[in-house]
Amino acid sequence: MKTPRHPMPLPHRRVVMLLAYAAVGIAVTTSAPTFAQDEPQFSTWAKVEGSDDAKKYVDQIRKGEFDAGSKAFLERIALPQLAVEGNRRQIERIRRRMRDVLLNEKTTEAAALDKAAKTAADWLVAQARNPQAEPVARVNAMLLVGEIRGKDGRPWNGAIGPLATVMGDAALPAGVRVAAAAGLAKHVDAAKAAGTPDPGLAEMAAKPLITVIGSPASAADGVAGDWLVSRALDMLPTVAAKSTPEAAAALMAILADGGRPIDVRVRAAAALGATATTTSNIDAGDAVAKIRSLAAEGLKADITSATERALTARISGQPMMPMAAPGLMPSGFPGAGGEFGAGVPVDDPIDSLVVRRDAWRLMKLATAVATADGTAGLALLLADDSAARAKSIAKTLQESAISLDQSLDAAAMKQALAAIERLGQAAGPRAPATAKPAAAPATAPATGSDPFGAGN
Repeated sequence: MKTPRHPMPLPHRRVVMLLAYAAVGIAVTTSAPTFAQDEPQFSTWAKVEGSDDAKKYVDQIRKGEFDAGSKAFLERIALPQLAVEGNRRQIERIRRRMRDVLLNEKTTEAAALDKAAKTAADWLVAQARNPQAEPVARVNAMLLVGEIRGKDGRPWNGAIGPLATVMGDAALPAGVRVAAAAGLAKHVDAAKAAGTPDPGLAEMAAKPLITVIGSPASAADGVAGDWLVSRALDMLPTVAAKSTPEAAAALMAILADGGRPIDVRVRAAAALGATATTTSNIDAGDAVAKIRSLAAEGLKADITSATERALTARISGQPMMPMAAPGLMPSGFPGAGGEFGAGVPVDDPIDSLVVRRDAWRLMKLATAVATADGTAGLALLLADDSAARAKSIAKTLQESAISLDQSLDAAAMKQALAAIERLGQAAGPRAPATAKPAAAPATAPATGSDPFGAGN
């Protein structure tokens, strides 16, 4: 059964809210902002677009000409519009219009487009890093970098390095890093859709992603910090097919960290199962045991919450209404009629989205232990009885996920929890991991694409 996509990427609306929240944090930590450039020549983007300067720029770049005058127009007139007050209410639409006019891959000659894109990206990243620039300008500058496209219509390759570096820079405000992550995700999604490894993506993005994953949880970052780690965990298997011991240790640390949100830990397990090899130096048996415990932990927490809420409702005489799931909710988890099953009315005091989230968690954890076709997962790093036990755990988790999706109620959750807890009771002493080689990935990385090899 196909594993559905869950919480990340968040719906566009939630990303916008997260960016706005983080931008407020930037504003609080900076002094009275000043523009990084001179007072803008035009009060709105509409006036820039209608100017003779803009028409001259567009005519030249379509002919393949990008000279000092074109560079000056971008840096001094066009791009500074991101910080102009008159554009603030429609900044998202204006930002995209700026890209279409200034960096239009459909009408611009390739060499000129690359020069313009490089000029724009350099200026925008400098703006995003400038603590004296306004928060909204810094965030939108980074978003625009992620929206630049090349002549092939795919995200412009020259943006990968700047986006990854900014995402991994803990000294920058969360809003700027979130914007960079959103842009980098476009490149990762494009590589995933292409179905072939991208050596450039691996070379430039792997280390920043591992830096994000390995960074300690921070109360100051809050939701934005969890989002960044989750996004890095989602992107890692596409960027890097094999984990170094350093990367695998960071994934194991998150998996074992009870202070992290459960969904973040589930993502860490998924990344570990997808990238760990015999050279990653992990205890695969311990990882599988932690995954089983995490599955039970998540179910138990939701069941307890529903039970406590039902008890409170009975005591107070209030009707027992379903409660929405707390924290980061599944954005890509299909609803009624979706690929993971049709919606079912629920009478228990637990929201169906809570049950669907638990079904997603169990399916991701099952795949981390052993994929349905047996070609990947931590079970491949174990031998004999240990491997058999791991596959049994994966099967139970998968069956429980399917059961939850078919019966969206607390009773199904309790049955799933009981089945998973029985696995823990039946498990005897674990055999140590062996040096059994993992199966080769379906698509082998191209030569030089492994960022975790020697010299990286």
